[in-house]
Amino acid sequence: MREQPEQSAAKPRTDRRIEMTERWLNSKETVPADGARREWVDKKVQGLVLRASRVSDEILKVWMVRYRPKGATQRRWAIGKYGAAPLLTLEAARQRVRKIVAAAKDGIDLPAKEAEDRRRAAEQARERRRAAELPQTVADLLDLYVAQYCKANQRRWRLVERMFENHVKPTALGKKPLAEVRRADVVELLDDLQNKKGYAAQVNRVRSQILAAFNWAIEREKIDVNPASGIKKRKGIEKSRDRVLTDDELRAIWRAADGLLEPSRSLVRAWILTGQRRDEVRCMAWTEIDLTRAIWTLPAARNKGKRDHEIPLAPAMGALLNALPRRGKPVFTIDGGRPYAGQKRLKQILDRESGVSGWTFHDFRRTASTGMAALHVPQDTIDRVLNHAKGTLAGTYNRYDYLDQKRKALDAWAERVAFIAGDACDAVNEVPIRGLTAPL
Repeated sequence: MREQPEQSAAKPRTDRRIEMTERWLNSKETVPADGARREWVDKKVQGLVLRASRVSDEILKVWMVRYRPKGATQRRWAIGKYGAAPLLTLEAARQRVRKIVAAAKDGIDLPAKEAEDRRRAAEQARERRRAAELPQTVADLLDLYVAQYCKANQRRWRLVERMFENHVKPTALGKKPLAEVRRADVVELLDDLQNKKGYAAQVNRVRSQILAAFNWAIEREKIDVNPASGIKKRKGIEKSRDRVLTDDELRAIWRAADGLLEPSRSLVRAWILTGQRRDEVRCMAWTEIDLTRAIWTLPAARNKGKRDHEIPLAPAMGALLNALPRRGKPVFTIDGGRPYAGQKRLKQILDRESGVSGWTFHDFRRTASTGMAALHVPQDTIDRVLNHAKGTLAGTYNRYDYLDQKRKALDAWAERVAFIAGDACDAVNEVPIRGLTAPL
């Protein structure tokens, strides 16, 4: 029992002074009636009091000390429970009271002083534990941010983790103690990325993620100030891509893909035929496919629009899926467990075999959009095929799914791809070519 000052309560009955013994302490005389509370004062040691109380069958005997520090009023503290170690025996209680009374004669309130010492020690221990839990360097903080925030809240958290691993943690900023980080340190990192390493859009992405990590840390009191605050986004370094593959380039890439093994071959064709985002296609699952209705339902959790998105499957796309073996949940997979992950190597092969350079997988999406526009597909329908966000009012009040319009648009695009690819496309050539003479 920790020593504590006596709490205000009804005054107990104080019995006669008695020279306490262990035998007396265990006698019936020290057992009060149910609901009662009694006190006895020790004759042998000044200030030692035994308080006994009883509630039903529970009997509590507590040692108290009464003392008056020099120049102060009388005080009372509970110093422990009576009983065998680690509780206070009679002799241990007497020794404790002697120390308290002796200190009081010198003007020292020993119980209060010790209580304050314990409070300070506990506070220091908490501070040490908190310091041990706090990140020490910028790299430590970034690891904590990814583990505790990004993984739980971001679908593409691995991109953030990779960005920190490649561009921040190995640098002087990453190794710097948090308490020493200044705004100039962050600016120096961004300058190096832009001027020495030649990055453009990546510079602003690194800035945004560092800023977010520091803001997250401030909310959780891991740091006091954000050294990245006030650092502005760099203008004029992000160039919007407008690359659209020509018919010759698209034909060359398609024919290069024709020589690949599965699932690489079908993945490239699916990117071209659907016009959807790279990872949305790459991570396609069989549970999302309804071949009977020729619909691919991209769930909200897996797309940038954060809403379920129905993509009609053109006959060529349906034939492609029907021909693929089902090795597991992912459609495009090598081991049956994980989605296809060899995009870097795939791109190198396509570049080499097609002879086309300066393009990205995302250009398939822009090419599909441009191709549908050339076929007189209305822009509103193209936007819905690509799952672009609509204006607030349009998105709120117009709940029509445009499924027929999207199907016609994707069928027309598949026919156009078949025409471009020529004899190299067996599956797509099963679809008859129909010219579009009027807008869809």
